[in-house]
Amino acid sequence: MNHWRAWTSVELGEAVRRARKLKGWQQADLAELLGVTRMTVSRLERGESVGMDTALRALSECGYGLVVTPKFAHVEVTDRG
Repeated sequence: MNHWRAWTSVELGEAVRRARKLKGWQQADLAELLGVTRMTVSRLERGESVGMDTALRALSECGYGLVVTPKFAHVEVTDRG
């Protein structure tokens, strides 16, 4: 299981890019699943402005979830799988 931290929109975009590539998908493949244009996926992966729902759905389609916590919170995540 891969874990990534994303503190900025650029880091979030990089996480989406890595997850997409692990699936073996092109940007157009992910865009089709999301119902958006390839340029929207490109903007997301560069950390540019896209809707949060698009970012969340992109990670979900790639098989990942997102945990949002307050900046200075300490959270432990365990895999019970």
